Amino acid sequence: FLYRYHINIIPDDCSQSSDCYCSLFYNYSRLVSDILFYNDYYRFLIQRIQYSNKTFIYEYSYRTSQEHPTPCNDYLYRNNLVGHFAELEYTWGTPLLFEKTNYTNNLIPLINYIPYELNLFDNYTNEQIEFSELIIEQWSNFIKYGQPNSTKFENQWLPIINISNGLIMHLKMNESQMKQFEIPSNVQFWMNTCSIIENHMINNLNDQASFDEISIPICVCTSLFLVLILQDPFLIISFL
Repeated sequence: FLYRYHINIIPDDCSQSSDCYCSLFYNYSRLVSDILFYNDYYRFLIQRIQYSNKTFIYEYSYRTSQEHPTPCNDYLYRNNLVGHFAELEYTWGTPLLFEKTNYTNNLIPLINYIPYELNLFDNYTNEQIEFSELIIEQWSNFIKYGQPNSTKFENQWLPIINISNGLIMHLKMNESQMKQFEIPSNVQFWMNTCSIIENHMINNLNDQASFDEISIPICVCTSLFLVLILQDPFLIISFL
């Protein structure tokens, strides 16, 4: 399965090249994420929508800053890749602190975001400010009413009610839209593979004690985050 993630062949001098190293890091993180996170993520989603019509899904693909500059962060940015928590810069309203032209740094953001392109802008643009306002309104309305809509977005954000033709919100500055929901092929591979492994393990266990002794059953792990939000009548799920 390593060929799926382009880590089946690693050059001997890969550590000498930043792009090679970061590409390998990214592909390996995809492998780990698909097995340990997205495999259960999509399983959970499939199960939930069978019993609830109040699940909203979004994916996010806009990134302008980073919290901790690293060579691999630059690699991800240059290749239009967006990492986990990238939307928090706009969810927390950091651009709104720079909204006024006579802004003075009296208010300090929760996180000191550093732009990837330092010379690109001194403050946030009006479009970035409006994008932040859009996300804040969506999240606020979801918290208050269980419906993450915004007056700044013309289309209604619909809940996903089935896998075959469900819609999800794609959030990107000036390009936000509802799009078709799809389970990535790599995730489908692990969902099918882990299901077989899980059944095989269970069928060969003599008792519950031996099941408890299995070290990190990676294909049947469950995210604490997902366990906690099961208690809520509404749910919003992100894919980055």
